[in-house]
Amino acid sequence: MSLTPNDQKFWQRVKELAQNNLGQAPYDFFIEPAKLLEVSDNNAKIYLESNMHQDFWRKQEDLIKTAGFEIYGTEIHFSLYSADEINISDYENTDKAADTPETTPVVTSPELKTGLNNKYTFENFVQGEGNRMTLGAAIAVANDPGGMYNPLFIYGGPGLGKTHLMNAIGNEILSNNPSSRIKYVSSENFVSDYVQSSRKNQMQDFTDQYRTLDLLLLDDIQFFAKKEGTINEFFQTFNTLHDKGAQIVISSDRPPNELNEFEERLKSRFGWGLTTDITAPNYEDRMAILLNKVDEMSFKVPSETLSYIAGRIDSNVRDLEGALKNLKFYANTYHIDIIDIETASKALNTLESTKITPDKDVTSKQIQEAVASFYKISVADMISKKRPKEIAYPRQVAMYLIREITGKSLPAIGKEFGGRDHTTVIYAHKQISDKMKTDTALQKDIDTIKTQLK
Repeated sequence: MSLTPNDQKFWQRVKELAQNNLGQAPYDFFIEPAKLLEVSDNNAKIYLESNMHQDFWRKQEDLIKTAGFEIYGTEIHFSLYSADEINISDYENTDKAADTPETTPVVTSPELKTGLNNKYTFENFVQGEGNRMTLGAAIAVANDPGGMYNPLFIYGGPGLGKTHLMNAIGNEILSNNPSSRIKYVSSENFVSDYVQSSRKNQMQDFTDQYRTLDLLLLDDIQFFAKKEGTINEFFQTFNTLHDKGAQIVISSDRPPNELNEFEERLKSRFGWGLTTDITAPNYEDRMAILLNKVDEMSFKVPSETLSYIAGRIDSNVRDLEGALKNLKFYANTYHIDIIDIETASKALNTLESTKITPDKDVTSKQIQEAVASFYKISVADMISKKRPKEIAYPRQVAMYLIREITGKSLPAIGKEFGGRDHTTVIYAHKQISDKMKTDTALQKDIDTIKTQLK
């Protein structure tokens, strides 16, 4: 089935209007992948690669109407279809020219590899409480590179989205200005480039590559520690780029003032722009991330199972994605169609990331105080022999958290609760662990208490 010349013109016009009115990032993410299947009875059938795009497309009625009146002289309605609803092969002869707008191709200088990963965009970055400010800063930099937030220094733990946002900045700037000289590079690769250039007596090539950039995205700068030659070279590169108005974005696992092995002259330059952090996602954010990931993976998982995963894994986006991949592999291996909580529990037990990782910086007393404060009881009551539910339940939560966070032995934990036997701690830990599988309210409570301890 093929499109008529008017159908092709209509679809071309829809895309032109979208590109002019929506901006490049929304166009690339939502509009470009869509396909026009056919136009019949004043209705355009539009195929979308992902169900998550439907909400966006439903708001684009004006695009369809405008293009419809221009090309057909009448109002055109539209219907949206996904792979679950329609067989795209039935329309495989649809004219490909209609699917590709006449846009200027993205061209970069042939001698420069950007290092960007085009799958990382602002549109597929899940916003939450822990990253809202950093996301806003990243978008601001993409819209005004070299402006107020230069440099932009992003810090936070692994797997929280620093690399995603850095690539999103680069991809957005490149889409808006294809001639921009952009380079995303990890600190290890920067060091390698510097060492190789120095060893081969090709430092001019190194400086030509790095000091002529419009945007430098340097990931995990903490790895420069103890590498004096590299730090000095970066210092010179930083000065050159900043002086000519090029944008610099840096990421690290800690804020500039904690990069103790860096010279003050470099750390002070990091403060010229904006320093912002990304923290671990809370329960609601983790649920949003999981819903986004299962859609990307075309993996059907009940909401109660996702809730269990969100309650169990509270570290970072990378671990959440790893959990889903592990779960999908487990389900495929054992030919399991219904992904219930029991299946998820068995699958996640094989993940190293879900094992207890002791945190020596958090004490049992701090955990007891945080739990007591949350449940509005006293620590004295918690460690006493009192057994009313309003005291016994928080006591179990505290025992569970001390075991999970500090990794202390069972007898040691029992001793901290009035000399209780280790079997009491085992029972408390099992009770809370079992409830965590299905009790979303408890999952949120545990998450809140953990946040207070950070």
